[in-house]
Amino acid sequence: MFEILLAYILAVFLLIATPGPVVALVIRNASLYGFKSAFFTSIGTNFASLILMALAITVILGVFEISPSILSIISLLGCAFIFYLGVSSLYQAFKAHQNKLLQELDTQSLLLDDNKPQKAFSPSFLEGFGIAIGNPKDIIFFVAFFPQFIHIYDSILTSLSVLVLIWILLDFSILTAYAILMQKVIFLQYKKIIGIMSDIILMFVGVFGAYYLL
Repeated sequence: MFEILLAYILAVFLLIATPGPVVALVIRNASLYGFKSAFFTSIGTNFASLILMALAITVILGVFEISPSILSIISLLGCAFIFYLGVSSLYQAFKAHQNKLLQELDTQSLLLDDNKPQKAFSPSFLEGFGIAIGNPKDIIFFVAFFPQFIHIYDSILTSLSVLVLIWILLDFSILTAYAILMQKVIFLQYKKIIGIMSDIILMFVGVFGAYYLL
């Protein structure tokens, strides 16, 4: 049991830590709006993951089936949302630069979150939730992934509960670590560049995802 659980933890860590649209969004919000925004974004993504995992568990337990056509439609909407986030943020960054509203700050002032444009809880949470819930392919992934580790306990429900709890803890911890890392001076000095790169990644993921689906 211990070996299976350890393998699961390692697999989840690598899957979550690998840069993707969720990581790109957290990094973007952390670099442009500060730790609080990235923290709220992480809460949103984790809440969406809970919903997707709950749906996956119902499929595993045979409660109901999900139509592939519905998954495809939601996936396309998710790709459009990811692309929109990247484009809108990139447009705002260039517009602010042209209007000379964004100014380079010295190292000391960069350490203060008050010197960054603030983002409220709701938009940060909804961005994180939207980008995660808009990827229903995760349901298929969880349906295929969880059964590989479902025998850590005799009870299937207990095993699934432990697997879900570990996933959420690792997911939240890793995303929070990314947000904290972005507050380091060496990264804050390049916050605009990092934000733009994250926006481009989001746009690329949205386009590639839609192309793959179509």
